[in-house]
Amino acid sequence: MRDPLAPFRWLEASPADERGLLGEIFCVSLVRRLDPAEVLSRLDPVSPAETMTFAEVCGRARACFEEAGDVRYVGVAQIGQWSVAVEPWGGQAALSTMTPWPARAGEVVGVGRSDYARHRFAYAVDGTVATAFDPAEPERRWGDDPDRLNRLMREAGLEVEPPADESGGESWHGRVTEHPVARAFALAAGITGVALTWTAVSGLPFAGAALRHERGRGGRRATGLDRSADIRRWAEAHGLPMSERGRIAATVAEQAEDLRDPPGRSG
Repeated sequence: MRDPLAPFRWLEASPADERGLLGEIFCVSLVRRLDPAEVLSRLDPVSPAETMTFAEVCGRARACFEEAGDVRYVGVAQIGQWSVAVEPWGGQAALSTMTPWPARAGEVVGVGRSDYARHRFAYAVDGTVATAFDPAEPERRWGDDPDRLNRLMREAGLEVEPPADESGGESWHGRVTEHPVARAFALAAGITGVALTWTAVSGLPFAGAALRHERGRGGRRATGLDRSADIRRWAEAHGLPMSERGRIAATVAEQAEDLRDPPGRSG
């Protein structure tokens, strides 16, 4: 029997693996009806766009991440009616809910992986988030129309509610937390018709450019984490490892906004 998640498992690969070029923190947005040049311009690049391969985009993004500076790197490619914006080794620029896409974009699908924080999925229509959730907790959704994708979610193995029989809750949770990132990209494929397989993505020409890493967009200023002691306490509270201090500080700055309790999760 064919494994429906097999085409997307490479998106869960470790950076040590041959196909783990995107890193352990990345985000991808699929934007309908905008070409790559316009998508890239709306991300406010600070360098001229260059045509490059997927591997080159990932290599530059990793170098920016490891320098822990104020620059990130993004690449945008075209597949059919969709532009695919990829931010390897970062979570700021490409996620749909962080960018003021024009209403004519129609639909935007954003998927974010973070091995340090929450994974993310967001689906926006005409500039408004219809539904968003952590793929590891698909029953906790928010947005203007949180049930809009329920049928497609079930087809991707993202169960929209726990079983009525509480005795099966533990095994159910174990199933839905297996391969959450692969399931999120399977859902994205169900919405867009674009399957981001290794073969498809690795062969695309990308327009790549550097972006300014704006701390106010999910970083320290946005969350009030202005002191190193605050960052350390916050990271420890969320189970982030404290080795490689500089790298963790950058990760915390990028992921702090996403670790807030989403609507309906307090208490």
